[in-house]
Amino acid sequence: MIRFLLAIMVLASPAWAQPKPAAPAPERQVLLRNNSQSVLREVYLWDQAAPQQSGDRQGPDRLGTDVVRPGATHPLRLGAGPCEMALRVVFDDGGVESRALVNVCTEREIILDDRNTRAVEVVNNTDVELMQLFLSRPNAVGRDRLGTATVPGNDSFTIRLRGETECAFDLRAIFRGNREEARQNVNICTTPRIAFGDASVPLRELNVANRTNRVLRELFVMAGPRETANDWGADRLGTAVLNPGQSFLLRIRNPACRVRLRAVFADNRTEERLDVEICGGQEIVFAPGRRVTLIHDHRRPVREVYLSAVQDADWGANLLGERPIAAGERREFTTDSGCQADLRVVFDNGNAEEARNLDVCARAEITLRPGWVAE
Repeated sequence: MIRFLLAIMVLASPAWAQPKPAAPAPERQVLLRNNSQSVLREVYLWDQAAPQQSGDRQGPDRLGTDVVRPGATHPLRLGAGPCEMALRVVFDDGGVESRALVNVCTEREIILDDRNTRAVEVVNNTDVELMQLFLSRPNAVGRDRLGTATVPGNDSFTIRLRGETECAFDLRAIFRGNREEARQNVNICTTPRIAFGDASVPLRELNVANRTNRVLRELFVMAGPRETANDWGADRLGTAVLNPGQSFLLRIRNPACRVRLRAVFADNRTEERLDVEICGGQEIVFAPGRRVTLIHDHRRPVREVYLSAVQDADWGANLLGERPIAAGERREFTTDSGCQADLRVVFDNGNAEEARNLDVCARAEITLRPGWVAE
């Protein structure tokens, strides 16, 4: 009887006496706002109070494959979990910013800016693109502060150092073509402007036009028309190419007015010009063909003529076709061999003679004389 009464009392008890189910944890969502001048590349948020597991405690990059560009926002959906979390962000230039405590339940936005950065202006007074700039404390290994950016020749770029309290740095600059310049113990607090090259050297500008039917892939400049070294330095086109009909503004810092040029086309043909004027503002044109006149002052008729670029492995087609050159005759033909060419002539009796490395740009007329003298 007593058991029956107890059961009746339990069933008749009010609803408020029953335990309530636990409320679901709130969905955490926060807006990331990039008010800095740098691209935001990685974002980490983690619970500092949680026991450390194997691997990296800060967990996965919350951006994944995304980035947040200057002035942009990015929503972070964090799911259920604790409100108080640690924050670490990595910028494209390698700069890092950390915060020990962020409440992702009450804070609607996480704002990142440049208030705690040190701006340093990098000036490239050379005519070659600056690809990497390493800053490190003395006797330490630094990182590339340009990130994915580069500094074109005769241009400048501002880098922002985050979390740096020191002033003295060692510098190593790497330019296109792997030329390097190093400086020791540079004080960026008293000198927040780092210049490479010599701004007093005159800057020459001239237009380069590709009027051939081939893609111009690389363009090199060597200071001094009579240099014998083979170090052409960096490709002045960089990652660009000149398609047929396109032009390119070539900017050269050079005290003299004459340089050497070397063009490399997509089919690996090259054309070199040994004495190019760069002070007059004239256009440099790579044309589809070059007119060459052969003056025959030899005793025997010439049956075949071949003119090919010096780097070609074979002579190519006979430029005379079915019409030999008689003694005393002049014959004009077109070649796309470039300026530096090799010449081969075959006489009517089958004998052949050759002349190597002729500059057909500087000398458009070639005279054949007895004893094989090409003048």
